[in-house]
Amino acid sequence: MTSIDVARKCGVSQSTVSLVFSGKAKGRISARTEAAVRSAAEELGYRPNAAARALKTGAARAIVLVVPDITNPFFGGLLRGAQTAARAAGYAVALIDTDNDREWGSASAEALRAGLADGLLLFEVDPPPFSEGGEPIVVIESESRGHPSARLDVEGGSDAALRHLLDLGHRRIGVLTGPVRDLSARARLDGFRAALDHAGIPVDDSLEQRGLFTFEDGRELGLRLLALRQRPTAIVCGDDLQALGVYEAARRVGVRIPDDLSVVGFDDVDQAAWAAPPLTTVRQQFAQMGATAAGLALSLAAGQEPTQDRYELDTTLVVRGSTGRPPAGPPAVDPTLI
Repeated sequence: MTSIDVARKCGVSQSTVSLVFSGKAKGRISARTEAAVRSAAEELGYRPNAAARALKTGAARAIVLVVPDITNPFFGGLLRGAQTAARAAGYAVALIDTDNDREWGSASAEALRAGLADGLLLFEVDPPPFSEGGEPIVVIESESRGHPSARLDVEGGSDAALRHLLDLGHRRIGVLTGPVRDLSARARLDGFRAALDHAGIPVDDSLEQRGLFTFEDGRELGLRLLALRQRPTAIVCGDDLQALGVYEAARRVGVRIPDDLSVVGFDDVDQAAWAAPPLTTVRQQFAQMGATAAGLALSLAAGQEPTQDRYELDTTLVVRGSTGRPPAGPPAVDPTLI
């Protein structure tokens, strides 16, 4: 079925059908006519050809969100926020999962240059090296010359997490972070270190472990920390999945949370509140960040310059049941279980 068939069905011109499905009907045709066109299209099974429409109008009415790991629930919230903002403007959001390959910036940019997308949202992905502005590209939790960025105050969140543990009396605190190449992971680590330095506690390299923001890495890195002769009384993680992995590590070696070990996460995904005990974590506004980034990309696609180059959203510490005062002495850990 074509737009001509729809026009014949309801007795209007083909241009009227085009107005309806291009989102330009408001103020040009009546609501009654628009409803008749959509009803006829549904009855005939007509679907607009998005590729042909993009070639004709120069607009795909879609933006692409590129993320490193779609299995992480953080990115579900980010996508939902981007979709909400895009849908309100009549756009769709396509998703690309790079599987932690930062070089996907150049590859995903081809969708933009081929006219298949009107904007790119790149989370911790390197923008194309030959792109220095002028294209509707927004970087999330990263920085790139010529492109606006949307990020969260992870330094402030990290500081709040460490201060909470210090106020409880912890002094030997383990830290799990992500890949140091990622700006967001570095910012978390810098925030943790700054809080320790402010408290006069020297950084102990043996208490810092780096991996991916995954449950599996949290479990393995947690086991390493719990195997230390002087194990930490608390572990702060750069991600909730890592923190839940530490829960599993503690369970394996008979360490109780929070009686023997306090644990703090980062993100406040849904699973954090469902954990046993519920996880103390740093809440991030990932849906709002997605909406902010999408709004920036749509403004750029419309030829509008952003009012500022960098947008930063607040974070908040949410205290739940996984943190408490340090134990009087470390419990015995069976090395055969590690």
